[in-house]
Amino acid sequence: MNSVLKKLQGKADQAEVYHLHSRSVPVTFRSGKLESIKVQESEGLALRVIKSGRLGFGSSTDVQDPSALIDAALAAAAYGDQAGFSFPSVAPTPRSSTSDPTVVAMRDEELIAIGEAAIRRLGKADPGASVNVILARSVDAVSVSNTSGLSLEEERTSVGVSVEIEKASADDIFLLGDATQARYLKDLRTDEIVDRLIEQLHLGQTIVPVRSGNLPLVFTPNGAFALLLPLFSGFSGRSVYMGTSPLKGRVGERVFDSRVSIADDGTLARAVGTAAFDDEGMPTERTALTTNGVVKGFLYDLRTAALAGARSTGNGRKASPFGDGSFRMPPGVGMTNFVVSPGKTPHHELIASIDEGIMVEAVLGLGQGNVQAGDFSNNVAVGFKIEKGNLVGRVKNTMISGNVYSLLKDHLIGLGDRASWAFGFINTPSVAVSDVAVVA
Repeated sequence: MNSVLKKLQGKADQAEVYHLHSRSVPVTFRSGKLESIKVQESEGLALRVIKSGRLGFGSSTDVQDPSALIDAALAAAAYGDQAGFSFPSVAPTPRSSTSDPTVVAMRDEELIAIGEAAIRRLGKADPGASVNVILARSVDAVSVSNTSGLSLEEERTSVGVSVEIEKASADDIFLLGDATQARYLKDLRTDEIVDRLIEQLHLGQTIVPVRSGNLPLVFTPNGAFALLLPLFSGFSGRSVYMGTSPLKGRVGERVFDSRVSIADDGTLARAVGTAAFDDEGMPTERTALTTNGVVKGFLYDLRTAALAGARSTGNGRKASPFGDGSFRMPPGVGMTNFVVSPGKTPHHELIASIDEGIMVEAVLGLGQGNVQAGDFSNNVAVGFKIEKGNLVGRVKNTMISGNVYSLLKDHLIGLGDRASWAFGFINTPSVAVSDVAVVA
């Protein structure tokens, strides 16, 4: 990387090189049988330059000869956007919990054993169900260097499991799934997702009707993704700067129920989204977004912060908003660990408090509706009817819609007292809200 920076001397005012080496081992089971074990390895460079105040970007898999990469970035800078910022020079404090030696040394047989154990349990619970399982461990080596003197390196591990189940009959196909991911092998909660799936298989044996109208809903941590997705946009500094966020100009205002506190926290020990630095070399941090319902701040990368007259919060991420580590994309505003503080009500008490409603575990069609305004509109993929405080069966052909800002301000029934990880980067309790539009 230093060689790239040296070759740019006299050609650009500033430069930044991002290097990623990624190695992953996915293990796939189809219909309960081991199908494949693969090794996937990739390496690449991304280069950003600032020349005459304009920003240029390029990427390449040729890490030995960066000549074409340099030419591409310089050519892009001739027509690029105004940068308005400088690359950072302050090195962040290293974090000790981003890499697990156990994951690095993990053998394929260990992944296979985890998958086989899950399949055995699910097969015993429902022999008629078809079970697919994908497990993967990965080791990423990330480094960022720039002409301001910054030179950073970090190893990041992850291990994950995804389970899909299909239960087919003459007039019905029941599809459900769950997934979990962790930095450390000891934190992988495979048994927890298997427990949930077994419970859902049993509940799903009975299909019950649900009426159209405004009903209370309990979103499980997985289901809450549909409810929280608009907030990812609302708290993005880019959306605020562009004027598309309903939260623009509302810092210090109570926008949500006083029980709602949300933060983006890139410092959480052992969490998947935790790192010492973001993809621009800025230190990650904990950013309070709303505390007791009051808006506290927004998330910024370097360029958006410059445009907005703010400072970077360490949320410059490749392939934003959620970041997948791809070196091919320039950084934008992205999440690290999205954390919703738990409430005081156990999940089963949220269910018990509802006379008629739905527990939502998963939805289809994420991103439908006017997400910028906080609207969601989704078909329920996996949901269960609540009658007189009990789960009585599965609902089908049901759509839900609402506005997250309205629901979390005026219609919050309660938050579960226990948060869990969903999709690797969301830590949230169950969320119960009233007056959600349901079309059956």
